[in-house]
Amino acid sequence: MFRWLANLIAGSDRSPSRPATVRVVRARYDAAITTDDNRRHWAAADGLSANAANSPDVRRVLRNRARYEAANNSYAKGIVLTLANDVIGTGPRLQLLSDDPETNRRVEHEFARWATAVRLPEKLRTMRLARATDGEAFAVLDQQPAVAAAGATRSSA
Repeated sequence: MFRWLANLIAGSDRSPSRPATVRVVRARYDAAITTDDNRRHWAAADGLSANAANSPDVRRVLRNRARYEAANNSYAKGIVLTLANDVIGTGPRLQLLSDDPETNRRVEHEFARWATAVRLPEKLRTMRLARATDGEAFAVLDQQPAVAAAGATRSSA
């Protein structure tokens, strides 16, 4: 096997009478070398874990900078808006696959009506915008009698 490897390394230009020469490959990772030119670039590189690096102070600084960029940089704002629009789109659609197609259709229809009544896609896009700039978002699922009454009136009509 070593002879085969030596032939492979030596190349096909070797004649059978000439012995194989082993070529030594010398390589390195440029990112592993610290020079005067890149010393400042790598100065902040540390071996902290994700939890250790994300201290409350670091998260506060990143959140403030992300908010500032999204508010004052049209490219950043466009990226955040595109992300929210592409992820949420027209909003979620429910698809049931039970054995009763009529029940599936009715529940899917009622979910779609509810989502429209509470403006779910708009709320989800707002939450996705907040997550991109603030790092988190939350929603409260609450019952609103006006939405329930509007839904009951429309369904009976």
